[in-house]
This record gives sequence, C-alpha cells and structure tokens, in this order.
Amino acid sequence: MVSQPVVARNGDTVVMVHGLAARPIVLFPLARTLKSSFGQIINWGYPSLWSRIETHGKRFAELLQQMDEAGDGGRIHLVGHSMGGIIARLALADYLPRRLGRFVMIAPPNRGSRYARHLAPHLGRLSPPIAQLTDEHGSFVCSLPPPSGPEIGIIAAKSDFMVSLQNTRLGCEADHIVLPGLHSSVLWRRETAEQVRHFIEHGCFSRQ
Repeated sequence: MVSQPVVARNGDTVVMVHGLAARPIVLFPLARTLKSSFGQIINWGYPSLWSRIETHGKRFAELLQQMDEAGDGGRIHLVGHSMGGIIARLALADYLPRRLGRFVMIAPPNRGSRYARHLAPHLGRLSPPIAQLTDEHGSFVCSLPPPSGPEIGIIAAKSDFMVSLQNTRLGCEADHIVLPGLHSSVLWRRETAEQVRHFIEHGCFSRQ
C-alpha cells in the first residue's frame, strides 16, 4: 500500500491504458464520464499486437516518470482495461511514482486468459502478447509477482468469455466487483464509469 492516505481531488490525473488489439477510442466513453471529476484524463495508446508486454510496460513506466517529475502535486491514478492492466503492473514494478494514487483494473487477465490459450498455438508467434497471456501454469502473466504500491480495485465483467471471473483476481486487491457486460462492452456502461470514479475517490466500490 501507499505510505500515506490517498485523497482524490479535482486536480488529479487519470491515465488510461487500453488492451490487446484495441485503440484508445474504446476508452473514450469512460474518459468522457471521468473528465468531469478529475483535472486531466490521459488516454494512452500503443501498438499492442506486435511487441512483448514488457516493451509496453517499459514505455508506460517512462511516461509515468515524466508525469511524476513534471507534475504540480496532484495524484496520478491508473485505469487499465484487459492487457492494459498488466502493462500498468509491469510499469509500476519498474517505476513507482511518488504521486501515485489508486489503480483500477477492468477485466484484467491477472491469472491468464483461456481465450489466449486457444489462440496461442496459431497466433502466438505473430503476436507475442497472446502467448504471454495464457492461463497455463507458468505462463508469463501467471508468473508475475503480486503488485505492491497502490490500492487496487478490480472490475470483472459478468459475461466475459475471454477472462473468467476467478482469473481477474490478484489476491491483494483492496476491492473486487462484478458488473454486467462482456469483456469490452463493460467499458461503455455508465455504471462502470461510476464505479471507477468511486474507487479512485474512496478506495472501494459502491455497493448501494
């Protein structure tokens, strides 16, 4: 956990990271809703298909360091969808911002994806992240150490056929909630945006 209490405020920045085979546009509805609650929303994009996850994690860590050193004191919160959450985990292992706030993971394959396992024999050479995200014992993602640093909230999609509910869990998260939707469509629900906002502001999801 962070060494001091996290108090979210309007001057904070939320950095969003999309998943595999996606683009920042998939996070636009979520970003639009969060914009009214926080000072800045950064919707970070990257070429997700062709490089190993570590490459993206290093680039994201560099971005966090630049923001940390150039910022005005507001907190930096993270929101990662699917593989975006894994990239953020790797980045935080490489660089832990002094101004780090909270971290929300949406439909993350923390313990791998059965969908990736089925695709890996056919597409794993072409797209290395697919092979890294399988739910097989000893896969890259299943071998990552538990993250340390921020308070983590995990949102799982109830009808996610790509990542099972149990595989979204880390075991060290501050809160975990299941919301209606598919792996990607959960991003576009108003309820998801409200839960992301609530966790960033309070360190827990709303059960009302």
